[in-house]
Amino acid sequence: MSVSWRALSRTTKWSVIAFFVTGALGLLSMGGLGFGLYYLVAFLFSNYPDINTWHGDWVWPAMIGAGLLWAFGFAWAGSVLFFLSKTLKSFVLRCLIYIFILWLWAAVVWGILIKANL
Repeated sequence: MSVSWRALSRTTKWSVIAFFVTGALGLLSMGGLGFGLYYLVAFLFSNYPDINTWHGDWVWPAMIGAGLLWAFGFAWAGSVLFFLSKTLKSFVLRCLIYIFILWLWAAVVWGILIKANL
């Protein structure tokens, strides 16, 4: 295992570590991470009721679930950057793409959760 870990790129190592840390934070923050992620993408869901008006048994599990599911965004972003790093040499552009993938994944996660529950 240690030989294969050393062979990974820096971005892939970061993504694997961030996946596990974010997954743990998604659960341990008791919905705080999901709540924060919602505010990053809330403008996309202006047709739906505001988060402060949500009520019911689905709200808290959705907050926790959003944080847990968002951890998979690090796996997606790391995979994309692994393949892009061979052709894209700009570090700044790769970082922007990485952040955009994480933001887009937060929007997808919240879009699914909102449409399934509202």
